[in-house]
Amino acid sequence: MACRTCRGRCPGVSGVAAIILAAGASRRMGSSKPMLPWDGTTLISWELAQLQDSCAEEILIVIGNRSEAVRRSLGEAAKYTVFNQRWPQGRATSLAAAARSMIERGLRPDAIVVQNVDQPTRADIVDHLVSELRSSGAEIVQPSYRGKSGHPVVLAGALLEELAAVKEETLGLRAVVDSHPPRIIEMDDAVVRIDLDTPDLLAEARSILGIRG
Repeated sequence: MACRTCRGRCPGVSGVAAIILAAGASRRMGSSKPMLPWDGTTLISWELAQLQDSCAEEILIVIGNRSEAVRRSLGEAAKYTVFNQRWPQGRATSLAAAARSMIERGLRPDAIVVQNVDQPTRADIVDHLVSELRSSGAEIVQPSYRGKSGHPVVLAGALLEELAAVKEETLGLRAVVDSHPPRIIEMDDAVVRIDLDTPDLLAEARSILGIRG
């Protein structure tokens, strides 16, 4: 996976892993978010391509609802998927499943990018946040836009075990962020606030990113 600017490795970074959480039921959208039409492909395939174009060296896509359909839509890229059988119990179970998968595979990344499938981002944003994490020595970095927190969240690899232990009833990723106050990176880019909860927000997000359906 080659980073556009640093040939597979952002400056000062070793072992960047990225997680896409794509297991949910997409109830408010009314259709499967991972398979939404997005710039001539599906949303999940577009997000995967962005991460492949970033400094991420390992990518995990956590699936649950309509898992076989999502796998088929990914084709050969289905190799990146991790199935979370507990997905109906909440997003935290998917994050924990991804972290446990990394631990079981012996992966010890220096930085972990956590991205929700309904919050698409670009490769350059991922690269910038990872670089900020390493240069600042922070445990967590999070972008903001006009003073409002955004995504994705990037965490130091030392927090991997904490991610593996998150639970929905104790606020999941939010509990980790609250325990390790993040370095906030103010960005002049509305992309970090995109959230595809409804069809109206989907249209707005496509406009912000210049994406066709």
